Amino acid sequence: MTAPGRPTSQKTAWAEINGDEVTINNVRNCDYRTETDFTTHCEKRTVRLSQIAGLDVAIMYWGSPYMAHPIASFRFADALPICFSIETRKRIGQEYSALRGLYRQYTLIYIVADERDSIRVRTNYRHGEDVYLYHIVASPAETRERFLEYLNALNTLHTHPLWYNAITTNCTTNIRTQRPMLKRIPWDWRILVNGKADELCMNAT
Repeated sequence: MTAPGRPTSQKTAWAEINGDEVTINNVRNCDYRTETDFTTHCEKRTVRLSQIAGLDVAIMYWGSPYMAHPIASFRFADALPICFSIETRKRIGQEYSALRGLYRQYTLIYIVADERDSIRVRTNYRHGEDVYLYHIVASPAETRERFLEYLNALNTLHTHPLWYNAITTNCTTNIRTQRPMLKRIPWDWRILVNGKADELCMNAT
């Protein structure tokens, strides 16, 4: 199921956890001139779990108010934010189609990026896309737990690729299913109609 990705998703990220210290390899930090004209940089970032200061969720809309794309951004007291965007890993020249997304046409990828990359490209360079940023109220322990869940999913995908599915395995359903079974929020229709994800966040624990 491996496939050469586009320049922005060619390298998959993975994390090395050593006690309090986490080193993430292949953090994307593109230098954008326009949406399609950019220089790709992949970096190694080291952060400390004890310095996690909070979690924000950016929700992007590009047309329908019922469909959106969420990005989780973890803030640190002594380092730049780290973003996680769950996306399709497309082959060079391949475009996204919701219909094809039902039939094993794309693999799933967790893009780990600098906030100035993954969010700024949507606020500053893409046309017709609106971005809303929400601050998640959670304790440091809860935020660390969510960060480690992303890292665990990231490392699993790095060694065992999965198919993307537009309904069952996508940018929103995976935020829920990467959690341990007993800690997942109950199934909710807004997980599929994820333009309502801001309402869902208000009710989630």
